[in-house]
Amino acid sequence: MISLTHSRTVRCAVVVAVGVAAAACGGGHDARSASSGGRGALACRANLDDAVGLAVTHYVKAAKPKPQRFLIAAGTDSALGDAGLTALQDKGPTYLFPGDPALQKQVLEQLKEKGDYTTLLVVRKAADAKSGSASVSLAGHYIGGDDQGKEAGPRSYRFACDTAGWHLKDSTAEHSA
Repeated sequence: MISLTHSRTVRCAVVVAVGVAAAACGGGHDARSASSGGRGALACRANLDDAVGLAVTHYVKAAKPKPQRFLIAAGTDSALGDAGLTALQDKGPTYLFPGDPALQKQVLEQLKEKGDYTTLLVVRKAADAKSGSASVSLAGHYIGGDDQGKEAGPRSYRFACDTAGWHLKDSTAEHSA
């Protein structure tokens, strides 16, 4: 059990630590960087991989029909990266989908043995970040079952970043060619 005295000491130490961190980061209005555009915002500390992960979360939420499991491209330039993979794993079972057609066939057979679930392959088309903003384009299509070959539709997401991380500004459905 923590004593009241210990608790008060910890609270004081946290307040002091926050004050020191704010001073070290240019806590005063005049000390903020010019790159903040005069609004007083601190620099973005999130990376592009984090924006991809957030885009994947939004993409899956918008997918119709609702996917029950996922495939992720492995070893290609359309791979989602660690944050994208984690976002898919948070939504359901996720399997690697290799580029080699012979290995793809093996994966599809294994999936079929596990059940005829709605399966969505999600790929990254593009991702770019600069000056506290990011854009991510994703695409996907259903594999197996009644929805075989159906596109989930390409979508683009734009994000703004602050000290808390990426925040969705807007998303648009793209028209596939």
